Amino acid sequence: MPSDLQRDLSPMTRLQTSLILVFIVAISTIAAMTYVQTTLVPGFVEIAVRTCANLGGLIAVPLLLILGFRDWLMTSRAKLPAWRNGLVLSSMVLPSLVWLSRISMSVVSAGPQPVNHFPHVDPLGLFATLLYSNLLAGLLAIALTGKARLLVLSAVFLLWAGLESGIYI
Repeated sequence: MPSDLQRDLSPMTRLQTSLILVFIVAISTIAAMTYVQTTLVPGFVEIAVRTCANLGGLIAVPLLLILGFRDWLMTSRAKLPAWRNGLVLSSMVLPSLVWLSRISMSVVSAGPQPVNHFPHVDPLGLFATLLYSNLLAGLLAIALTGKARLLVLSAVFLLWAGLESGIYI
């Protein structure tokens, strides 16, 4: 009987372990970006860390948010009170909008720059707004439960690292 129980728990344990590994990778990415920005490292190391953080912020964030939304919808949406579900939705919508803003800023800045910048938007102020919105999303993600919390927090951390990868000081 104990071997049957152990066999039944194995897929759930593997999934939980992989989610924790994704979360650890996200935090490690932020730590590596902070280290690269504050310490003098060889050029190829800095480029490698920035590229990994940038790609993680571009590719993994929407996937993690979709998986987190799906898990929340299937497992805990009906159990949570309405106010908490509102916080949960906000914690998923904010990083989505930050990610879309980042993509649109990259696309617009790749094109030709007009001579007249009317209406002028301060890029540093916009960037700070994106970072603070992402921080707020991370705080709101605490309202989630279970696997969805790890997925959304991982997406927020990877998005933060991806945003940081564009900062050169």
